[in-house]
Amino acid sequence: MVKVTLIHASWCHVCPAARKFWNDLRSERDFDYEEVDYDTPEGAELSEKYSIMSVPTTIIDGEIAFIGVPGKEEALSKIS
Repeated sequence: MVKVTLIHASWCHVCPAARKFWNDLRSERDFDYEEVDYDTPEGAELSEKYSIMSVPTTIIDGEIAFIGVPGKEEALSKIS
């Protein structure tokens, strides 16, 4: 199963849209989904591992797939 991880932050004004996008997409497609706050120890670890400089960042199966909110068709092509 495809694993999608969204790195987000409470201070980010774009992150709520990204969170909504991925949660809505989960109602259409089956994939493993996790949200990680940038300002937590886990977020810091992922940020260092993937050299994340901005949020929202989406990691799919261990690779950065999107920065910002992706288009639906592009996201579907990455998780299908």
